Amino acid sequence: MISIKQTLTSLALVLVAAQLLFFTTGCGYSNPHTRIATFDKDGDGKIRLFLDMWSNQTNLLGFQGHVEQNLIHVLTRSNRFSLTQSKSKADYILGGTIYSVEIPGLSYGAFDKAVEVRAEVKLGYRLQDAKTGKFIFQKEKYVKRETFRVGADAVQTQANQDLALLELARSLADNIDIQLYYLFTRDDISPKGQDLIPTDDIEKLD
Repeated sequence: MISIKQTLTSLALVLVAAQLLFFTTGCGYSNPHTRIATFDKDGDGKIRLFLDMWSNQTNLLGFQGHVEQNLIHVLTRSNRFSLTQSKSKADYILGGTIYSVEIPGLSYGAFDKAVEVRAEVKLGYRLQDAKTGKFIFQKEKYVKRETFRVGADAVQTQANQDLALLELARSLADNIDIQLYYLFTRDDISPKGQDLIPTDDIEKLD
């Protein structure tokens, strides 16, 4: 004979199971590995990316190279992506554009002399299907910032600026890696990419 306690325990387990089913289906949950498999055209568990050369429309020569090198670093250490040497072997093509680099003053000391400066990089990046040419998402007119201190002389200030831009390129690559992960693992991503995970230091321009 089944006791009342056993009946209540069984009922509680059923309710818990029903709640879990609701949250994993009704709330848009999807298995990241299943989602990645839908984009994995080779079936090896990784998405093959070709890193296209970034366009640099500024006078700051070489900055796009720092971005590309950091992207290579973060994407090759990932267990989700593999980089190819040619577009023909890729599933998707990742490229971008550096539109401008500005160094406005941020804070000022005595006699209105800048003591802290902020590097602002306006950029855009996009992911394209290598086979169809269709853009999976595009993020345009975004700005990324990194502050640095004004040095005792022009040489030190330039060195601080160079380090700030290197850090900016590194964190930008990390941001792109994170947003690619969300693109390939979430069901509710729009083609334009505006619903990707927000970051603290990348914001859309008006």
